[in-house]
Amino acid sequence: MLENLINYTNLIALAVILSGGVVRGYTGFGSGLVMVPILAILWGPVDAIVVVLSLGLFSTLQMAYPAFKLVNWRDAGPIVFCAVFVSPIGTYLLLTIDPFVTKKVIAAIVLFFTIISLIGWSYKGPRGVIPSFIAGSISAIINGVAAVGGPAFVLYLMSLPERAEVQRANMAIITGAMGTSILTYILIGGDVPSINLYRIGILALPHIIAVWIGIKLFGVIPSDKFKDIILWLLVIIVTGILLA
Repeated sequence: MLENLINYTNLIALAVILSGGVVRGYTGFGSGLVMVPILAILWGPVDAIVVVLSLGLFSTLQMAYPAFKLVNWRDAGPIVFCAVFVSPIGTYLLLTIDPFVTKKVIAAIVLFFTIISLIGWSYKGPRGVIPSFIAGSISAIINGVAAVGGPAFVLYLMSLPERAEVQRANMAIITGAMGTSILTYILIGGDVPSINLYRIGILALPHIIAVWIGIKLFGVIPSDKFKDIILWLLVIIVTGILLA
């Protein structure tokens, strides 16, 4: 049994899960960006997304209570609405597109948003309910097909004049709602192998600990340095996936 647990695939998965957990705890989002591209190579897109979103439920429970006290529902509410009602479009694409194509799509989306973040582009258009719905719809579709839709709504939220704590709370609540919705639609619409329950059971505690570490790091490590390290690692990883 121990020999089956300790192998290169599981060790890589553990390292990815830990990294994603720290990022989620620190930023309130972003775990999918870190975890999905690599886990999709190891397990396939659907299984990777199921595991990532399931682990995300634990992250949501860890972060929801303090986030609810800070969240600005005027900005976050329309995006949460889209997370629930627009996500099925992306989920349908995930369950019907060829897995090889899906891996490339995931990598391309991650690379696109990573480069946008690295060059420092920020949204400067109108704010309000309609722009929030648009940002939420784009995020929901991308998240449904690839579980990496966070940057679409994050770029919009970061343009709003809010304190860092409120922005992080908005991101945490939206990410939790979006992940829960998509996981529900996948479980309803797809045949999910039981091995994913085994993976979730093994990786849940390490992920919870990693999220806790990320929460503690918030306010200690300068966000710009932390973000740049993660973004450059993502550029290297997803470029390799696209070229493979």
